[in-house]
Amino acid sequence: MNTLVVYDSFSGNTEKVAQRIYETSAESLPSQIVKVNNDTDIDLSAHDLVFIGSAVINWLPTKTMTAFVQRTMKTANKQKRIKPAAPIIPGKFAVCFATFGGPHIGVGEAKPMTLWLRSALEHLGFIVLDEWHVPGQFSNRPELNQHGRLGNIEGRPDGHDLHDIENRVRGALASLSAWWE
Repeated sequence: MNTLVVYDSFSGNTEKVAQRIYETSAESLPSQIVKVNNDTDIDLSAHDLVFIGSAVINWLPTKTMTAFVQRTMKTANKQKRIKPAAPIIPGKFAVCFATFGGPHIGVGEAKPMTLWLRSALEHLGFIVLDEWHVPGQFSNRPELNQHGRLGNIEGRPDGHDLHDIENRVRGALASLSAWWE
């Protein structure tokens, strides 16, 4: 069994989370981490557990992540791997994750993005286990870190946030261990 962490990061927040996911999963399983770019071409279905994440930009993934997912879907469609009723492929699991600034409405801004990623993965036949939303500070507008529904988000994701991610990864791996044995 193997894991893939695929992500895009706007200011480094998502990269911190992706790195912690990778480090934690690599303790138990062969793991790979990939930051997407305009040329990234990875077969997600070659992996048993996929963690996919991005910074939230206007309720959606970054443009680079969006383009990657669209290329992935187009390729899968050409290969006739996207089928009516989106049948589940046994043994294929995923988790979607997001980092978001939240000076406006908080996690409500992140949910559309992880739902968008989730929909793509479910069309590919993955069972999506969860969606994780992690606050992250704004680097280009520090004054926005002080106010908002989340309170002060300076320095986030912080050690507490990353420890929570580590625990979530361990929980996902523990819940899947019976499947993989």
